Amino acid sequence: MLKKCHSISLFFAYLFFSPFSCFAENGAEPLKTSIIPLQTPSLLRYLELFKDHPDTFGPLGKWKQGEIEITTNPEQIRKIENQVRLRLISNGTEENDAEKWSSVGVVAEDNYWMWLRDAVIFPSGVYGTYDRLMWKSGLSGSPRVAILPLLASKKVVVNINYRHATRSWEIELPRGQKKAGESLEKAAARELKDETGYQISKLTQLGTLAPDTGTIMGLVPILCGEVSHSGKSWRKYSKAIFQNPAFTKDELKQGFERGFIELPINGEIVKVNCRDSFLTYALLQAEMKGLL
Repeated sequence: MLKKCHSISLFFAYLFFSPFSCFAENGAEPLKTSIIPLQTPSLLRYLELFKDHPDTFGPLGKWKQGEIEITTNPEQIRKIENQVRLRLISNGTEENDAEKWSSVGVVAEDNYWMWLRDAVIFPSGVYGTYDRLMWKSGLSGSPRVAILPLLASKKVVVNINYRHATRSWEIELPRGQKKAGESLEKAAARELKDETGYQISKLTQLGTLAPDTGTIMGLVPILCGEVSHSGKSWRKYSKAIFQNPAFTKDELKQGFERGFIELPINGEIVKVNCRDSFLTYALLQAEMKGLL
């Protein structure tokens, strides 16, 4: 009986805080409830980061103009958290999980990544939350840099890289993290030398790539330059780059068409995936700019 009463209470609470009950017919209005803002350490850190790095975190947006608007008002954040929590519970989520999954702020972080959850108003006028991932190196500018290395013959030097996320061999552009205070050119030269042993000159910026517009914050500049081999590469213990072959533009296009290029790896012929978004973007830009 107690369990049934509890469920009924949650149902009516959800009706009161439902996504459609928090707005008047003629537009968005704050919820008319007296919920005390709860500023957790996670939320306080999030708000401080938003204040200190406005360019990195981006504009707040305007939901009435069809955008997804972010609110940084602690009281409104708390109301949105409560509404999302009740919505999750009404859909069958356990209360403890609903509490965690609706909390706005810095959800988690390590030395490379930061997982953020924003309180938002969608273009429909409905309250909700939206998660983003950010490279921590992006707090001070471009988080990473990628390089299209061209030999004098116009062949493209690539990495044959075993990737942990996909659990497969991939044909990729050399790329890596840009250090704080480092120029794009210096970062590109360092990463290329480390991963391939090549030295780069006559750098040209091809453009910037958004790796995943639905999840990842930050744009990655793509540079192009002539390269010459200058010695052995230095690869971190955590990298699995097998070799650095060079292909013509047409060979790479055929690889993209087939989805792979067959290469000998440790005595076996392996279908190495050809699907790197950085390489795709760089080839297109270099071709349009007459560099390939």
